[in-house]
Amino acid sequence: MQTRVELWQLQYFVAVAEELSFRRAAERLSITQPPLTRQIQALEETVGARLFERDRSGVVLTATGAHLLKEARKLLNDAEAMLTRVRQRAAQRLELRLGITTVLDPALFTWLEGALKTREPALQLTQKRQYSQQSVADLRRGALDAALIGLPSEVADLNVQRLFVDPLVAALPRDHALGRRKRISLLELAGDTLFWPQRRVNPAWFDHYEKLFKAWKFNPPRAPEPADHHVMLSLIAAGQGVALIPASLKSMAREGVVYCELKEQADLRIDVALASLPDATNPALSLLMTVLRARYAQDKPVSGRR
Repeated sequence: MQTRVELWQLQYFVAVAEELSFRRAAERLSITQPPLTRQIQALEETVGARLFERDRSGVVLTATGAHLLKEARKLLNDAEAMLTRVRQRAAQRLELRLGITTVLDPALFTWLEGALKTREPALQLTQKRQYSQQSVADLRRGALDAALIGLPSEVADLNVQRLFVDPLVAALPRDHALGRRKRISLLELAGDTLFWPQRRVNPAWFDHYEKLFKAWKFNPPRAPEPADHHVMLSLIAAGQGVALIPASLKSMAREGVVYCELKEQADLRIDVALASLPDATNPALSLLMTVLRARYAQDKPVSGRR
């Protein structure tokens, strides 16, 4: 005796119940009558009650059969609706528009597209590399689905998920007086020209560090930070100033430039985070977060520092 009912058995049953004829049901199902009869008998054994009364005048549903017909129709309709949803999902063009901060080493996220495509081969990923502030603006106007940004940033109205921390290091000319030291204090650079981003690039970042520098009485002469890190490193190599850069950018080796850790790195850091709109519905976002969590093994939500 079988202990479960298959969907196709219910389809057979519904056909007989609606036709009230084994012959017409068999024609409707494009099968012969004997296997149809055997499956209805097997279904009756599984249910433990007769589903049809058969006599010379035809086929009639029993009370149990009438109840099963109602339940079977509902189950078959639910199964068909589920298949429709799955087929629509399979045919859907899954897209993700992702902003990625240019402040960090681009190599930090080269693995991401491959990891996403492994889980969802049909995913269409568009990456836009730009400043965090621009990505935040694009999120708010609907031009991006998510953004990998650096904090502090103005993110009060966004969902923000911390991923990892990239501490700042000092980039110095090789012949700098501190160039042979592995670790220095930021205050030792007070007499050097500091390449520093202008406020319009990221007001939250700028204001946060201005407040920090003021508390430390650190006020070196400033020079506008070039948008291209290679240009800035060339200027540093030429002795025109120093800079504070994410440690990940140390991978950009430049003749004439050395990197020193900072004693204040607990405060001098970039918190790298994923930002998205609170009401975002793109199904690719959950996939993105799953992949990022698996990589960085963190899921603690944070808000942007100011």
